[in-house]
Amino acid sequence: MKKLLICLALAFSLVTLGACGKNESAKPTSSTNNHQSKGQGQVTLILKTKKESKKKSVEFKKGDTVLDVLKEIYPVQENDGFITEIDGISQDKEKGIYWMFDVNGKIGEKAANQLKVQDGDEIKFYQEK
Repeated sequence: MKKLLICLALAFSLVTLGACGKNESAKPTSSTNNHQSKGQGQVTLILKTKKESKKKSVEFKKGDTVLDVLKEIYPVQENDGFITEIDGISQDKEKGIYWMFDVNGKIGEKAANQLKVQDGDEIKFYQEK
């Protein structure tokens, strides 16, 4: 009878330890899935002014726009998605100088609040007549 109780206790202990081991291995998988569901990526922002050119990497979430990632790094003023000031540098309507941007070497065809970013994009902001 004593041997039977020892065997039952041992079997119960093995089942309990086995169940605990399965829960621990499941934890990293669930956190990995949560990270992937955020859909994050990274873009490079270049701010070119008369004095200098600043280059910074920015993380973004799925659905973010050019304006969203710009606002992560610099103080920005805009009007309906069209940028009027970045980091204290304003456009000059009298001289016809406005903020422009291109994505991967192609001029932005939409307002900055309408153009969605993709992982690896290089976005350059500059002023031009």
